[in-house]
Amino acid sequence: MTDKKILNSSIMNFFGKKEECRSLSNFWEKEVVIVDGGERRVYESGEHCFHGEKYKRLGNLCENADRKSVLNNYSIRFLLNQGIQSGASAKKMGGKKGLALNEGELRIWNEISVGVQREICQYKFNHYEEVRVDLLQSGNKILVHPAMRCSEDKVNERFWEGKGVVRDGEIVILGRNMLGNIWMSFR
Repeated sequence: MTDKKILNSSIMNFFGKKEECRSLSNFWEKEVVIVDGGERRVYESGEHCFHGEKYKRLGNLCENADRKSVLNNYSIRFLLNQGIQSGASAKKMGGKKGLALNEGELRIWNEISVGVQREICQYKFNHYEEVRVDLLQSGNKILVHPAMRCSEDKVNERFWEGKGVVRDGEIVILGRNMLGNIWMSFR
């Protein structure tokens, strides 16, 4: 069996522009709701939610009143109908082109981001039949959120993405593939 056939029979790649298992992508255009105490926050997609919650939760944890206000105000931009139209725009506004985080904030976000992503996946799993169907249809394949246009040496630095390769007839996943791992835990 060729490496390509091994990969195709054992791995399911999912991302926003691929129809198959698209619902597992944070770019899938379905609302995600976070209920936090008495507050209910509605986002246009998982990507909007991920970045909106980053600023909201960091703002809630911040002890400096001015910085808290900046983070909380910035988080509002990611809510439904607040002007950020696409998942790609949300990613850009939540990344290096958005509001920069300081070292301490980045450290905290790295500690809590997986929990936030699990909440997003849990909401989608609980509320959208398409997500449950996609997970069921993926069978026992390894779910991989692929690092697009990324060399093998660079993919190992990726936390959320991964890449399946065949080494000595065995499948190896490069990168942490955290989003794929979270989804597989729901199966």
